[in-house]
Amino acid sequence: MPGRPADAKSLGKTINTDYSELDDDILLVAPFPGTKDDGPSARENLSFQTDWAVKAGRRCGVVVMISSLTSQDGDARRIYAEGMSPDLFFGAALVVGNPLARAIASFFMGLSRPRIDTKLFDTIDGATAWLRSIRPGPKASAP
Repeated sequence: MPGRPADAKSLGKTINTDYSELDDDILLVAPFPGTKDDGPSARENLSFQTDWAVKAGRRCGVVVMISSLTSQDGDARRIYAEGMSPDLFFGAALVVGNPLARAIASFFMGLSRPRIDTKLFDTIDGATAWLRSIRPGPKASAP
């Protein structure tokens, strides 16, 4: 996958996306170049991401390479915005490396109102650093 850090662990693919683990609680989501994301592909991708977070056993973050997309329809935006549960995910970092990607990400954030913290970044490193900075700490035990 272009731009994937060398130490990222490959996890698998869906119909239009390649997945890698950056940390044990941070997932790299890389749509294939030229991807047109729609309702069916979004459902499959959300299922992959949710299953991974459940297996991790704690809230997770995702770095999404929006630059690979050529379009994302309203169904896809709604599925991701509503399906990224704050119980499973603590943040989404959207990497936008070109004007089209920035427009797609802006539509997602502005029209869909994600349920988790979501920010735009120019690089994977910046996106990952932000997720690490907002990563939830261990829960304090009751006295």
